[in-house]
Formats: sequence, structure tokens, C-alpha cells
Amino acid sequence: MAAHKHEVEMNVVRFGIGLKYQLNKHLRLETVVPYEIKDQDANVGGLENIDDPEVRRKILLYQEIHHRDETYQGVSDTDLLIAYHKHGIFGQNDMLTAKIGTTIPFGKTENDPWKLGDMGIEHLHIQFGTGTFNPIADLRYSFPVYGGLRANASVRSKYPFYENSKNYRGSWDVTYTGGLNYRITDWLSLQTSYLELYQSYAHWDGEIDINTGLRFSMVSLGTSIATPYNFPLSITFMLPMQQETLYDDSASGNDAFKLGALVSITALYSF
Repeated sequence: MAAHKHEVEMNVVRFGIGLKYQLNKHLRLETVVPYEIKDQDANVGGLENIDDPEVRRKILLYQEIHHRDETYQGVSDTDLLIAYHKHGIFGQNDMLTAKIGTTIPFGKTENDPWKLGDMGIEHLHIQFGTGTFNPIADLRYSFPVYGGLRANASVRSKYPFYENSKNYRGSWDVTYTGGLNYRITDWLSLQTSYLELYQSYAHWDGEIDINTGLRFSMVSLGTSIATPYNFPLSITFMLPMQQETLYDDSASGNDAFKLGALVSITALYSF
């Protein structure tokens, strides 16, 4: 049989609506409700080299079981955090923010795709959540550099510690960032940052999900605009610099997937 392979592209747009409620001088309650649209385009590379129509039919049927041209959308897991922030840690205008909280499992989950695939049943690897409450810790520090320019650094981690009702346990991850924020006017600022993420394997019934597990880095450029009624809007463009999947896919000569450019749109309302 002539060689062929599944080729899947996915475009993802993520909208995040956040709310912050100031409890007192130092404590704040925060939540972010994300909504995602995932557009999947699936093809079979090398199909034109296969002459046998029955073999072609079986390959296309196999593709329909595993990957399809479809668009998925829905609410993802929501973050709920309590934040402690304090000014003047090392200098007059610096700020430290420490957050702890959990994800709220609002996102849609799937049954084990590996077991369904082995049985020849149509399935989906794409999920919008983990189906579990996952602890989150987040530490951020920012300080003035010159004029309207500030520097910042952060570290954030999430750790699922149990399986959901479908025997899925999500990946734990840790993210590091460093960046600059320049306030141009009272209503407009620009941001740029560098980000590194490590994501562990997820598991189905104790078995590694080889489609998970990732190291990657990216740079971002964004802007924040103060709109009327205390409703700031942020738009960020992110470009991957380097990535490596944890699963050894060296037989194919490259990683199982490649991360493309990302767009993030976030609206916040403080009250």
C-alpha cells in the first residue's frame, strides 16, 4: 500500500470575559469565562497515490472515524481565583500579586477516544475542559522602569489531581512569562512578552495520552484600550518560537503537531 498520512489543521479563536471584584484593600475575587471556537480541517496526504478504490474507501472511512472537517465551539473551564496584591514590596511603585484558586469544570468533555477508535467508533480528541476542579497558583510581579514603561514577570501552575467520571486526568502545567508594558496615554497601552510553557501528559484510565505533553515558547504583542463604562478591552497576538512534544514521534521525522499563531481577545469589567 502506498504511504499516506492524516493531516489535520485547526484554527482556534478564544474569547475571554473576566470579572474582578475588590473585596478590600488587598484582596480581590477574579473569574475568567472563556469561549472557544475550534475549526478543524482534516485531509489524507498521499491518497492520490493509491489506485485501489476499495483501499481508498477504507482510508477515508478511517479518517471519518478519527478526524473530520468540523467546527466545535463552547465554553471552556472557568478560572475562579482570589488575588492578594500589595504595592511597595521592593520599591515605591512596584506591585506583587499572588493568586490561588481553581478551575470550574464547565467545559464539555469526551469519552476515551483511544478505546472508541479501537472499536471503530467515531470519536473526538478535542475537549473544552477536564471535568475536574484543578487547583491554580499564580504569582506576578511588576515594577516601573522609566516613565510609562513597566516590566513584569510571572509564574503560573495548574495541577489536576484526580480523574473525571470518564477516567480522564488532565495535564499539569507551569507557565513562565516576562514582559514590558508601555502606557502611551490614559486610555491606550502596549504590551510585549515572552512565554514558556511545560505541559505534562494527560491520562485516560491511567494510560498516557500521546496527543498531550508539550514544551513551547512564544512571543506576544498586544494592546489594551480603555473603553467607556470601565470596560477595558485587550487584544494580543502570539507567535510560537519553539515547540517540542513529549511523545517520541521521531519515526515520522517531526512532532505530531505544530502550534500556529494565536489571537486572544479579553474584556474585563471591574466593580
